[in-house]
Amino acid sequence: MIKQMKLFEDEEKQKRIQNQIDSLQYELNYDTRDYPISFIVDLYNNENEIFSPDYQRSELLWSPKQKSRFIESLLLDYPIPLLFLADTDEGSMEIVDGLQRISTLSEFFYGDLKLVGLNKLTELNDCTLDEMPKNEIRRLKARSLRVIVLKHSTPASVRKELFDRLNTSSLRANTSEVRAGRELDNPLMMLIKTLAEDELFRENTNLSQNKINRKEDIELVSRFFAFSNNLDNYNGSVMNFVDDYIREAGKNWSDEKKYLFEDEFNKTMRFVSDNFERGFQKEDRNHTPRVRFEALSVGINLALRESPQLNVSIGQIDKLLNSEHLKKWTTSDAANNRTKVISRIHGVRDFLLNGDFND
Repeated sequence: MIKQMKLFEDEEKQKRIQNQIDSLQYELNYDTRDYPISFIVDLYNNENEIFSPDYQRSELLWSPKQKSRFIESLLLDYPIPLLFLADTDEGSMEIVDGLQRISTLSEFFYGDLKLVGLNKLTELNDCTLDEMPKNEIRRLKARSLRVIVLKHSTPASVRKELFDRLNTSSLRANTSEVRAGRELDNPLMMLIKTLAEDELFRENTNLSQNKINRKEDIELVSRFFAFSNNLDNYNGSVMNFVDDYIREAGKNWSDEKKYLFEDEFNKTMRFVSDNFERGFQKEDRNHTPRVRFEALSVGINLALRESPQLNVSIGQIDKLLNSEHLKKWTTSDAANNRTKVISRIHGVRDFLLNGDFND
């Protein structure tokens, strides 16, 4: 009897699930179209034809470099994510997802965007549309983009729901994830990935699995080498600085360089393990902030270069870790401008070598 009741309840549950899916699927009615880029731009510049709703106007604006990379992707025939539009009762179309892409195309076509920061089509840096070869301009304008167009019967609430899901359902790739993928065959990046799995490094940083999944371990090791070997050329932008260093350092790779990098990294991790009870972690928290890792790891490495047999007492380590100097250097609002970065790294180095702070 109980089994029969359970079976009946399961069947009723299945029916309710199916009914709910069917009813909500019915709300989303669309078709797929291919529109030439020139046509999309023309529509966008006629507000009676295509417009962006209020819920899109607060969307984060792209930087000039992001806009330029999007144009570069189109010129290189890279796959582009779908655009989502919606027919309205008035016959115009509402942008559900793709405002930044469409507005970037319009800006470029009307000569208001100068391309910058391109890594592939470097000859196009500082160029506008009119400075491109005529055949490439025609090809770009004629290229079709795949567009999902929601029928006007789709409720406004469903269009808003779709926008929210498209923009929040997945995590954007962060800088380290992009770099790790782009530099896949770079020998330095291969070494960095190997060292990121080092047992002492893992113990000293105590990164969560979520952080590791998002390549935070690779980011820290990348910064260790970039700041250790190229600090004098740091210009204030950590992302570009690390990107450029990894790319250039991997070009003239050798077994000798691999050994040197690996040796310095291992000695630094060993020094931290032997002398820092909590590794790179803050005293009151079980995680390692980037700015703290940079200051301590690179400062230690530079000190070991000058004094390979460096020996410090527990008292000296406590003095460093509990000092107002380190707190000031590594608080969350510590700036990444050139002066601040060099000051905190050299500050740690000089303290370890001299036993005191240079006020």
